[in-house]
Amino acid sequence: MKRIKNILKIIVVLMLFVSCQKETPQKVVEKTVLKANLLTANYGIGYFEQLKELQKNEYLKYYDNDGEEYAATYSQYLHRVTIPDLERSLRDIQKLEVNEDSKELISTSIELFEYCIDLYKKDYAEIAYMYDEGKTQQEINQLIKEFKAKSLEEFKERNLKLDEAAKIYAEKKGVKLKFV
Repeated sequence: MKRIKNILKIIVVLMLFVSCQKETPQKVVEKTVLKANLLTANYGIGYFEQLKELQKNEYLKYYDNDGEEYAATYSQYLHRVTIPDLERSLRDIQKLEVNEDSKELISTSIELFEYCIDLYKKDYAEIAYMYDEGKTQQEINQLIKEFKAKSLEEFKERNLKLDEAAKIYAEKKGVKLKFV
């Protein structure tokens, strides 16, 4: 009987050990690269076009801490939904185990997310406020044009750097990765 208990203890310890293993290379790619696709899809006017569509269909909403649903302004949606989602993705990436193979991929992904979160907190917030205040589309488009002029090249460079790191990592680890 004592021997059976010891064997069961060993099995439990092994199960715990296996369940605590690091992320698979596929998961590392998903967390670092695929989540970053949202940043590309939502860069500039694309984000506000999505908000317009949500508002038109009455889905521009946020939930408070008690789970109550509220109609949102662009600014509220940005600060209560979009930015927290991006920060959550960033924390997931920061929790990944860094090793020699994953170091470049994880660090470039973190850098891209930090850069973009800063854009959302400053530039996107200013644009969202203009929408909320009912500014003309011409005024808003001018601000978006200025935003792109100062940030698009750096955004592209950071995104390209992430793509390159992802290709190298995926090739090393045998992860299928296709860029469109």
